Amino acid sequence: MSRTAPLTVAARRRVRTGWQRWQGSWWQVLQCGLGAAVAWTLARALWNQEYPVFACVAVIVCLGVQNNARLRRVAELGTGVTVGVLLGTGVVQVIGRGAWQICLIVVTAMLIARFLDSGGLLTNQAALQATFIVAFPPQPGGGSARWLDAMTGAAVALAIAALLPSDPTRDVRARAQAFTGQLADLLDDAAQSVRSRDPGAAGAVLERARATQRELDAWAQSVSAALEVQRLSPLRRGGRAEALEQQRLQAGVDRATRNTRVALRRVTTALEHDEQLPVSLAGVMESLAASVRSLRQPPYPGETAPPSVAALKELAVQLGPRTLGAESLSATVVVAQLRSVVVDLLQAHGVPPEETYRLLPR
Repeated sequence: MSRTAPLTVAARRRVRTGWQRWQGSWWQVLQCGLGAAVAWTLARALWNQEYPVFACVAVIVCLGVQNNARLRRVAELGTGVTVGVLLGTGVVQVIGRGAWQICLIVVTAMLIARFLDSGGLLTNQAALQATFIVAFPPQPGGGSARWLDAMTGAAVALAIAALLPSDPTRDVRARAQAFTGQLADLLDDAAQSVRSRDPGAAGAVLERARATQRELDAWAQSVSAALEVQRLSPLRRGGRAEALEQQRLQAGVDRATRNTRVALRRVTTALEHDEQLPVSLAGVMESLAASVRSLRQPPYPGETAPPSVAALKELAVQLGPRTLGAESLSATVVVAQLRSVVVDLLQAHGVPPEETYRLLPR
C-alpha cells in the first residue's frame, strides 16, 4: 500500500502535467501542421517542386511549440534557414561534398550569420541547414530548389506568427502569478528566519532571491512578446491595455525584487553578527508577502483599485524605524529597503509617486 500510493500520486501528477502541456501548446502544434501543409502546397505550385521537404522543415523550425513566439524569433529562424540553404547550395556546386566541405560550410555559415545578427537562433539554423544541404543527396530542380523551398516555408511561418498568434496574455498572466507567488514565499521565509534568528536560513533565502532574475527576465520577455503580437496582429489588438498594465506591473515587481534582495542581504549580515533585529520586522515581511500574493486579484465590485493597493497603503504608514523599534543600523537599513519595496509595488499599480511618499512616516 505504501509503495502503490506514491506511484499513483506520481502517475496522476505526470498525467496532469502532460495535460497542462497539451492545453498550453495545442494551438502551436496545429499551426505547425497547417503551416507545413500550406508551405508544401505553395512550394509545389510556385516552384514546381515535387518534394518540397525544406519548405515544411522551415515552417516547423520557425514556429515550434513556444508560447508567444515573437516575430523576431520567427524572422531570425527563417533568415537562418534560408541563409544556410542558400550558402550550402552554392558551396556544393563549387567544391562538392565531403567531410572537409562540411567543416568549411559550418564555419562559413556561422560567421556570416553572426555578422548579420547577434541572435543565436539565426546562427545555429544557418549552420544546421547548410549541413543538411551538403550531407543530403542532390534534389531535382537545380541548385536553387532547396533555397526556394526554405524561403517559402519561412514566409509562411512569418505570416502565421503575425496573423494567427496564440493569446499572448495567457503566458504573461501565468508568469506574473508564478513570480509573485515566489516573491511572497521569499518574504515569508525571511520573516521566519528573523523570528528564529537563524542566519543559515536567512542566507538560503538570499540565495534563492538572487536566483530569481531569470524568471523576471522571462516575464519581461513575455510582456514584450505580447505587445509585439498585439501591435502587429489584427486578431490580438484587444488585449493591448492588459499587456501595458502587465508591463508596468513587471517593471515595478522587478524593482521591488531588487530592493528585497538588498533587505535580505542586510538581514543575513545582521543575523550572522548577532545584531538586533526587532520581531516587528518579521510581521511587516509577512504582511508584505500577503500583499504580493494579492497583486493579481481584480478590484472588488464597486471599487476601482485592486485589494493589494489598500493593503500596501496600510502597510506603508507603519514603515517607520521608530514605529517598528528599529534601533540598530541594520534594522534601519532593512526598514528603508522595505519602504522602497512598498513604493515600487504601489507605483506598479499606477499610484502617483507623491501620494506614495506622503504615506511613509518621516
